[in-house]
Amino acid sequence: MDLLDLFFLVVALIAAVLTVAATASMFWYTRRRSYPGSPTPPVTIFKPLKGLDEHLESNLRGFFQLDYPEYQILFGVADAQDPAIAVVQRLLAEFPAQDAELVIGNPPFGLNPKVENFAAMYPRRKHGLLLISDSNVRVRPEYLRETVFYLDDPNVGIVTNVFTGVGEQKFGAVLENLQLNGFIASNLCFAFVLRITCVVGKSMLMSDRALEAIGGLSAVRNLLAEDQAMGVMVRKAGYRIRLSPHIIENVNESRDLTWFLNRHSRWLKIRYQMALATFLVEPLGNLTAIGLLWALGSGSEISLAGCAGLTVLGICRDAVGSRWLRGSWPRWNHLALSPLKDLFMLPIWFDAMVNRRISWRGHRLIVGRFTRVRSERVSLAARRRLRRIQRVRKSSPHDGLRHGLQTPSQSVRRVARQGDLFDPGPRS
Repeated sequence: MDLLDLFFLVVALIAAVLTVAATASMFWYTRRRSYPGSPTPPVTIFKPLKGLDEHLESNLRGFFQLDYPEYQILFGVADAQDPAIAVVQRLLAEFPAQDAELVIGNPPFGLNPKVENFAAMYPRRKHGLLLISDSNVRVRPEYLRETVFYLDDPNVGIVTNVFTGVGEQKFGAVLENLQLNGFIASNLCFAFVLRITCVVGKSMLMSDRALEAIGGLSAVRNLLAEDQAMGVMVRKAGYRIRLSPHIIENVNESRDLTWFLNRHSRWLKIRYQMALATFLVEPLGNLTAIGLLWALGSGSEISLAGCAGLTVLGICRDAVGSRWLRGSWPRWNHLALSPLKDLFMLPIWFDAMVNRRISWRGHRLIVGRFTRVRSERVSLAARRRLRRIQRVRKSSPHDGLRHGLQTPSQSVRRVARQGDLFDPGPRS
């Protein structure tokens, strides 16, 4: 055995051990538990909406059917013409007894439209426990009860959930759900074993006292990864973070390859900016890539065997994760795409180290330290509108104040927003 084979053998063994440990931690954290006499304090649920996510109506209907005594649902939509409004109105008519409200319109608040949506809904809240939930997730009736349970401990500031990808039909959705059910879910649980802060905004329950301890929503209004940033801040404020075993479903049905690559490129750049150490060791979870590099670099019999073994282990991880989390195995022709999915992840991991630009629903943004975002450029139309506003202010400064014209910095934010520079599209 030469030195190259020895090196890759050591790397392969480390990668295999970490993969098995991560999968074992997933089994441990998501095992079924009982909640006898669990507390049920009232909760306010925030549902930010933008456009028609896949199966939006059935996703939202589950939140009207929760097995929980008292909770409020706030639906937030920025645009009065958003098609999600009609979906919410149908559900409000279908469940008139539920304490639910639709909030339309966002005040200027920051560069993260999701946080801006929260800011519009926040004054309407009635309860001290706040649950932030994305529009593309589906839950079971016991979801709220099994998540709130962990906030009975006053030292806990945030509770988050494991999520599983379901419904795949098209190519990108198949890759997405394999990645969610294998690498993402297992390493989310493994992070909690290792005491690494990891919070997923698809389901994030927190107390208002924890939110106030970090400075409220203003602390994250210009951050791309507001969920993870909240987790880091809450932990620094002295609170603990818990992972609920209740598994929520993330519906991905008709996604294409471009969507898959853009989404994980964005997630990798978030992890690079927020958790560099874990980002750098992340390729150890890319079993197919390690095996292929070994085989191409050595070409020996042991390298070929190692490549085959690592590839099979990666397929098994994705298959077992899917079966455990959602109760069904992936189709064989879908599972055969698992190695290809790993290979797609390798170049976008390298790209995250050198490229801070992201494509977020068709818009170009630059991600800085701690995921602070800024627009890569302002459109020509937006700049022209800004110049017109500034000319009006110079010619009639008093009239401008009387009619509510903003300061130059406020105008920039308003024009950029009107130019859709920060419109995220449907939540993902």
